[in-house]
Amino acid sequence: MLARVTSGLLMAGGIVAVLLYAPWWVMALVVALALVLCTVEYQRMARPDASGVERAAFMVACAVVAAYPVVAMWWPTYTHQMSFLIAFFILAITRLARPDPIESSLGRLGLDLAGLVYIGVTFPFVLILRGQDPEGGFLLLMVMVVAFSSDTGGYFAGRFLGKHKLYPKISPKKTVEGAVGGIAMAIGGMFLARAYFPGLDGLTTLDCVLMGAFGATFTIIGDLVESMMKRAFGVKDSGTLIPGHGGVLDRIDGLLFCGPFLWLYLEVMQ
Repeated sequence: MLARVTSGLLMAGGIVAVLLYAPWWVMALVVALALVLCTVEYQRMARPDASGVERAAFMVACAVVAAYPVVAMWWPTYTHQMSFLIAFFILAITRLARPDPIESSLGRLGLDLAGLVYIGVTFPFVLILRGQDPEGGFLLLMVMVVAFSSDTGGYFAGRFLGKHKLYPKISPKKTVEGAVGGIAMAIGGMFLARAYFPGLDGLTTLDCVLMGAFGATFTIIGDLVESMMKRAFGVKDSGTLIPGHGGVLDRIDGLLFCGPFLWLYLEVMQ
C-alpha cells in the first residue's frame, strides 16, 4: 500500500512538471520512452519467445504509428492511415522473413497486429491533446485527472465498500461499488479541473458530468481490456517497473482509453 501511494505521488509530480514546465519536445521524449516500455511489456506478455529482430520490428512499427502527430507537423499530408500502412508492411515483411514455424506464423502476426492497434490507436492522442492546447499541458492534465481520479476512487470505494463483483471473469477484484466510486470521483475531478485549469472555463456543468462519468467508464474499460490480455497471456502484471503498480501498461491502461474518448467529446461537442 505504501509503495503504491509513494510511487503514485512521485509519478504525479513528474507528470505535472513535464506537462506544465517542460518544452513540448521534452514531452515528446517522455511519450517516446513510455511507448518503448509499453511495446517491450506487450511483447513480453504476448510473445515471450520473439527474437530480437521481431521485437525491434514491433517497436519500430508502433513508433511509426504513435509518432504520426509529430511527423504531420512537417508533412501535412501524412495521416494516421498512412502510418498504419507503413507499420503493417514492417510487421508483414518481418514475418515473411521469419515464418518458421509456419503453422503459427499467422497467429504470431495477429498478436503483433493486435498490439499495434492497441498501442498505435491510443498513444497518438497523448501528443494530439498536448499539441492542441494553447495553454500548455492543461488539457492533457485534465484527462489524467479524470483517469487517475477514477482509479483512486475505484480503489478506495472497492476496498472499503465493495461487495458486488463487476466482471469477475476478467477482473475478480473490481466491484460495482468501486466503479461507482471511481465515476463519482472522476466527476469531482472534472469540476476541479474546470475551476483551476486555464482554457476549461467554457465547459458547462453537463459537460463536466458527462466527461467525468464517461471518462471514468472508458478508464474502467481500458483497465478491463488490459486485464483480459493479462489473463489470456497468463501473467499477473505487464511488468515490474513501478513499485505497487506493476508495469507502465498497468498504470496507463485506463488513460489510453480515457484520452481518446475525451478528445472525441471535445471535438464533437465543443
